[in-house]
Amino acid sequence: MFKNIAYIVIAVLVGVILFNWYSISSSTKELNKNVVSDKGVNTGVFRFFSTDLSKRSIELEDVLSGGPGKDGIPALNKPKFVFVSNSKILPETEGLFVENKNERRFYPFSILVWHEIVLDKVGGVPLAITFCPLCGSAIVFERMVDNVVLDFGVSGFLFESNLLMYDKETESLWSQAKGEAVVGDKTGTKLTIFPAQILSFAEVKKRYADTRVLSTDTGFIRDYTRNPYSGYEEDEKLFFPVSVNDKRFPAKTPMYVIPFKSKSITLSYRDIPETFKKEFVVEGEKIVIEKANEEIIARLGEKVLPGYFEMWFSWAIHHQKDGVVLDTK
Repeated sequence: MFKNIAYIVIAVLVGVILFNWYSISSSTKELNKNVVSDKGVNTGVFRFFSTDLSKRSIELEDVLSGGPGKDGIPALNKPKFVFVSNSKILPETEGLFVENKNERRFYPFSILVWHEIVLDKVGGVPLAITFCPLCGSAIVFERMVDNVVLDFGVSGFLFESNLLMYDKETESLWSQAKGEAVVGDKTGTKLTIFPAQILSFAEVKKRYADTRVLSTDTGFIRDYTRNPYSGYEEDEKLFFPVSVNDKRFPAKTPMYVIPFKSKSITLSYRDIPETFKKEFVVEGEKIVIEKANEEIIARLGEKVLPGYFEMWFSWAIHHQKDGVVLDTK
């Protein structure tokens, strides 16, 4: 009798396992069947996203896997900070410096390189501090879009060798370099750039002693003394294919970028003298660009024009038609 009961229990368990396997398998097949693009691209790779793939400004075949999957590179959505005096960051370490309404933050690249996105609020403004190591693109965006504060994560996908972020609300994919959504419900929506500087920790410590520094206490086990992309900036090789190969500058030349009206203005960041001030005419307007104490400021009259940083190859891909390259000499 007990033997018969045991057989029945085993049969039931096997039936449950087979049913669950069939359900999962069928769901996956159905999902993959419904996500094939008009060019025959198998978009089953998006199965962990609820993105509306029918809405897009780029071809899905140009979206490549960067290796880690969705959130495989974890964004920091509850960042901790320490006082400058308590930070163990090395003096020569560079990072993004942001200030607003007497609040100052420093986000070291030694931490950003492992997380790529930090969600924060500075002076009451919700911000996404973003960094793509493959493009050297360090850009701060406002997160308020259509009266909703968006939370962003790292999708694991790349477009033109650049970080594709995704928002948690619609799971649209956002090109960091373009500053806009390129796949999903938010396609075509642009993010507002927030002013930021690249400074060394030594400079921050000397001039802004009240700054809060992003802590290495992130909740993740990472070696923040090691750069996983060490040596990448030292040659012309790219890890992923791109559609434009503009030879006016070496591919990985760091550039400072200023979006202005219908143009994207750029100049070689490392070629700007330590003390610099020059007037340029763009779109019929006089723009003054100056540099002092490692900080670059562009002004239209009294108005400060926000800018960001990006390697030459990445900027050139997106700005062949609207790009303006300025001479710092």
